[in-house]
This record gives sequence, C-alpha cells and structure tokens, in this order.
Amino acid sequence: MDQTRRAPPRDPSFAAIEPALKVGAACGGVGFLFGGAAGIVRGAPGFLFASASAIQTFAIGSTFTAVRLGIIHAWTTESRPTTPLDRTKASAIAGGFTGGLIGFITRGRSNAIPGAIMFTLFGAGGQHVYNKWTAAPSAEPKKNFWRRMSDKSWTPFKVLTNEEYAEMLKEKMLKLDVEIAIIDDKIAGLKEQQRNEKQVPTSHPFEDKDRSNPSD
Repeated sequence: MDQTRRAPPRDPSFAAIEPALKVGAACGGVGFLFGGAAGIVRGAPGFLFASASAIQTFAIGSTFTAVRLGIIHAWTTESRPTTPLDRTKASAIAGGFTGGLIGFITRGRSNAIPGAIMFTLFGAGGQHVYNKWTAAPSAEPKKNFWRRMSDKSWTPFKVLTNEEYAEMLKEKMLKLDVEIAIIDDKIAGLKEQQRNEKQVPTSHPFEDKDRSNPSD
C-alpha cells in the first residue's frame, strides 16, 4: 500500500501572500531610505518622512504583487500556461487596482482614477519591457530593415536573394544578346544595300546630252 500522500493544491490567494510580503518588505526598506533622505533635504523630521514613505511603498509593493500573482495563478492551468501577454494583462490590472486603492487611501477620492491610470501604464509598460528582455532568442535568423520593408505589401521595392539576382542578370543578358543580334542584322543589311548600289552603273546627264547632239 502506498503510504505517500500528495499535498493538497494551494489556494492561489494564499500562494501569493508570501511573495507579496517579501516584495512589500523590500519596497518598504527602499522607501524608508529615500523617505529619510527626502526628510533631511527638506529640513523635516527624517524618521517621520522615512516611516511614512516605508508604509506607502510597502503597501504598493505588497498589494501589486498579491493581486498580480493571484490573477496569474487563477489563469494558469496544466493545459494552458500563461503567455507573456497574459502576464502583461495581469500586471496592468494589478497596477490599476493598486494605484487606485493607494491613491484613494492616501490622497482622497480625487486621486483614485489618476493613480489607477498611471499605475496601469507603469505595470503594463514594465512587464512588457521585462518580457522583451527575458525572451529567448529566436531560432530563425533576424531579418534586416530592408528585408522587413520589402515584405510589406505597400512598399515599391523588393530585396532580392542571390539566386533571384542571378536570374535577373541572366534575363538581362539574354535581352542584351537579342538586341545585339538585331543591330548586327541591321548593319549587315545596310552593308549589303551599299554594295548593291555600287554595282549599279550610273550615267551623267551632261554626257547623255552631248551624245544626242554631236558638234559639227
């Protein structure tokens, strides 16, 4: 009898708590340092500025991470793993929720919508940059600028491969050979015409007149 037991699947919401607390603690530490420095520069109590900044950055980091991971866990299945686009959507939703909530709590209702919009853009833009930076290099050779432009249907030019260029040169050589052959035939015809004109005898009009009217 198999005595091993499988661990029950973790709830997505609980699975996101631990990473969210870690990210929140890191953000809170950074916020504490920057807040203390800002308080000293402004001549205000540094500890109060540092504490307020730490609380705010902890709330932003933990809330954003918890919501983002919760959405990703909810969308992820065994048959369908998340895609970079899914992660970008999750970051945008988490950013909008976090910005609206923190803006409403710290600065009132009027800052909820601007905070949601700003953090949505930050979340989506940051995730998009991260996806590009961590993306695996493509196995296909990357096309250069002119190759990509030639693939567009609206461009008036086309980038040729070596084989296509050689075939185009061959066609032009054949056309040039045909034109040279036509010119040679015309030259030969002109020479033949000049040769025939030289063989035909010509009479001078004054000589004919003298022959018809001999002098006494």
